[in-house]
Formats: sequence, C-alpha cells, structure tokens
Amino acid sequence: MNNRERLIELIADHKLDRRDVAEMVKVKPRMVDHWLLPNEAAGHEEVPEMAIELLELKLRDRARSGNES
Repeated sequence: MNNRERLIELIADHKLDRRDVAEMVKVKPRMVDHWLLPNEAAGHEEVPEMAIELLELKLRDRARSGNES
C-alpha cells in the first residue's frame, strides 16, 4: 500500500475531511488535495512519509483520550 492509499484509508476509517487532515499534519488544505489526486493527474504530489506517521500518531492519541469521532 502506498502513502496515498494509506491516507485515503485513514480518512475513511476515522471519518476525517481534508481540513481535518491538513490541521493535524500542519499543511494547507490545498496540499491534501494534491496528495489525494490520482498519480497521473496534473498537480499530484506524493504524500510524505512523515505526514502519514504524524497523522497515525495523532489519531492514535485521539483514540486513547476518547476523542475519536
């Protein structure tokens, strides 16, 4: 599974929107839009590994503290 697929899975599993993801990994919402574009699309950017790791850590912490949506 590549990072784009993992991001899509995290968004679905945790019922996140693009704004949520952007806030959690400290990027502009437009960057998340570029990450989610198909690989062949103009404007597509690879999802950095650190963004996936940070998102997973924050979601794990949120679940532990009982703030899971």
